[in-house]
Order: sequence, then structure tokens, then C-alpha cells
Amino acid sequence: MDNTAPELVEIVEQGLPKNDFSAKNVIILGAGISGLVAARELMAAGHNVTIIEASQRVGGRIRTLREPFSPGQYSEAGAMRVPNSHQLVKAYANHFSLEMRPFQSFNPKAWFCSHSHRVRLGDIVSGQVPHDFPLAESERKSSLQDLWENLIAPYRQLVSDNPESWAGIREELQSISLREFMQDAGWSEAAIELYGLVAGFETLLSASAAEFLGEVLQDLRANTMTIEGGMDRLPKAFLPELEGCINFGTRVHALDQDENGVKIHVENIGGRSIIEGDFAICTLPFSILRHIEILCEFSWGKRKAIRNLHYEDAARVFFETTERFWEADEIHGGASVTDLAIRNIYYPERKPHGQRSVLMASYCHGQDAMRWGALSPEERLIQARENVAVIHPNCEKYLASGHSLVWSQDPFSAGAYAFFQPHQERELHEAIISPEGRFYFAGEHASIQHRWIEGAMESALRAALAVHNVRL
Repeated sequence: MDNTAPELVEIVEQGLPKNDFSAKNVIILGAGISGLVAARELMAAGHNVTIIEASQRVGGRIRTLREPFSPGQYSEAGAMRVPNSHQLVKAYANHFSLEMRPFQSFNPKAWFCSHSHRVRLGDIVSGQVPHDFPLAESERKSSLQDLWENLIAPYRQLVSDNPESWAGIREELQSISLREFMQDAGWSEAAIELYGLVAGFETLLSASAAEFLGEVLQDLRANTMTIEGGMDRLPKAFLPELEGCINFGTRVHALDQDENGVKIHVENIGGRSIIEGDFAICTLPFSILRHIEILCEFSWGKRKAIRNLHYEDAARVFFETTERFWEADEIHGGASVTDLAIRNIYYPERKPHGQRSVLMASYCHGQDAMRWGALSPEERLIQARENVAVIHPNCEKYLASGHSLVWSQDPFSAGAYAFFQPHQERELHEAIISPEGRFYFAGEHASIQHRWIEGAMESALRAALAVHNVRL
């Protein structure tokens, strides 16, 4: 399975292993969590670090929204949960004394709203599906949960008997989409649709089946945590050690290298300049690197990966509310799922919010997110308000303000996360992670555990270790 190597956890706790090599000047592109992790460990090992960050904040796609709302209110625009099995995130949270609390992903009391039906989500999962869903007779006799568990049971058994078997399973399943995986198992189109709705990724069914099964076999969404007070507390915890070496508001516009080092061509309000170093760790998403000029020779495979790696879009719409109206429906945390434009509603848990609260009125991916991006910010709020009112009638009187974010429109990320399409892992992964001369690569896209903070940290530690161990 894609579990984090113990030696990487050891680096978090004890630092990079000592060696007799001379200190290096390392330039890190991006102050997302990957860049911060690499910078911290290299600096602690005695290297000189410069971080180049185009925005005015740290964290990248860890982004807690606070300012659009009244004092004390917040919600997560990016990463919002951490699987309990992700040891690197927990190790850094522990190091910085950040409290973590459970995050409720599934709530049987939440609503399922589709084809004009409004029923409890737990009823749908347990098999009480409205009769106009054209399920096969055998599917209707079972529950959605049992259908899925029966589908993946052979793989669970294989991995349980031999964890090394996952590599072969992943190789097999990366060639087909999740939809094809379910079709080959005999699922009806209605069952596939129902599962996509309940799981919250109907628009992602064309992605590699290996992407989904890897998460399921690790139970990544079954037992999750979040950081008390907001996920942005994690990247901000690195600032006391690193703030002096971060060049905020500085864009990279070209990369170059020769036998003596790297040259990063940058631009800020003061004009253009060149920052030189011995090595560089690029943590920029390939969706951004695609628009940066590469003046030196990169391999054919790397250039192909930069061009072709698929990034999924995601959109979120938020409402600050004067009362927690969903609690009248006995909903405390979790998410309602719908076939409406908003797709998923995530309910905040009580502790950090008080009487007023911030409702994540929409969280959607793929084509759904792209359509939200085509709307103006005002139109998004109107559409979301109308959709939420279908699930929670008369909720409008509790809505105080709203905000939205579409990740493909963010100039510093141009997408929400890397997401392999069929065959892309086989074709691109090795090229994504391979160094190019003095350039090393990290970020969630440079890990099999992409889309998760753990993957970003894992790739950063591997890149930092590689640079640390190079003898000049």
C-alpha cells in the first residue's frame, strides 16, 4: 500500500541524517506545504535556503478563509481533513503543538437529494432506495454499501494476505476508469450513478480506478481529522523558522541551469532579476510550471508530464449564517449529497463556530466546478442559495453573507489537485518525480499519495534528503 515510510517520519522527528558534505544554497519554488517542509528540514541541516512565493501567504492549497466572514468565523477553501493513518501530518502537528479533532465525513442524518427525492443519506446507503431508480433486481435486494464492499472484497483480501500485492493491483487498475471497473463487475448504470452521487464524485468516474481503490483500501475517508482552529495553522506554524527566507510576491518566469548551479528568473514589483543557487526544489503544480519558460534541457519525459498531467478542478461556495438551521434536521457535521449544481453541502461542527456559522454550501469537482467557474461571484451565490433552499426550505432568512472560490481560476495553482486519468500513472509518474540535473521536484503531484497533504510532505522530504546527500 501507499503508506509513508518510517524513515521519513524519523526525519520529521530527528532531522535529516548527518553527513560531512558542505552546506548548499538551495532555492525552493513555492511556499505551499511541500516547499515549507523541504525548506525547514534543509535549513535545520545547515543549508542556506531561499523560498520564492508568488502570493502573499504560505500554504498553497491549504487555505482557510477567514476575512470574508465576521470575526471568529472561518471555513476551509482547500484541504480540510487528514486521514488518521497519515503519519507525517500528525508528526508535524504534534511538533508544533497543533490540536487535531475528528472530522465527520459521513453523517447518516444528512440528506440525499436526487430526482426530486429528499431522504436521509443513511437510508440510501442501507438500501432504502426510491423505486424509480432503475436498479437491477439483485442490486435492489442489497444495500449500496454491501454492493461496494462485495466489489472490493477480493482486493482487500489480497492486500491483507500480502501488502506487496498492491503494486500489481495498482498496475492492473490504472488502465481502466472507475466507471469501467464497476461496469466490468456487472453494475447497472443506475447503481453506478447512485454510487457516484453518494460518494460525491459522479463527475470523476472517468478517472483511473486505481486512484479510488487505493483510498478505499487504506480507509482514508473513514477516519479523518482536522486541525482545531483551521487547517492554515499548519503552514503558518513554519513561519517563525522560515519567514526570513521567503520572497513573497515574487513570480518565477524562467528556469535555467549549468554545471555550476541553477538560475531562477523572477519578477516582482521592482522588476526582473535572477536568483542563483546550487540546487532548486520545484514544488509548483505542473499546471503552473506549464507556463514557465524552461531555458535548459529537461528530458522528453519531464516535458511530456508537465504538458499532460491532469489537474482536476474544484469549487466551493460558502454562506455565513446567523443560525445553524440544519440542526433542526438533527444534522451535526457530515455532508448532504445532491444531484443539484451544488452537489455536496458540508456542515460545520459546533466547537469552533459559536451561534453564527459558515456553511460550505457547495463542494464539487470536475465539470461541475468548471461550470461554477463560468458564473460570476454574484451568480454563484444566487444559484447556491436556490439549491440549498431545496434541501433546507426557508433557509434564506438565515443567510448573512457569501463567498466562493474556483481553484482553476486561482493564479497560483490553476487547479485543485493532480488526478491520474487511465494510463497516466504508468506513463507519467516516474518522469514527474525524477530530477532534472540540479532541479528536484516535490508537491502532491510528485507522490502516489497525491491530493493529500501527506503526499506533499512525503515528496518534500524525499527531495530534501536527495539534495542533502548530494556531494558538491
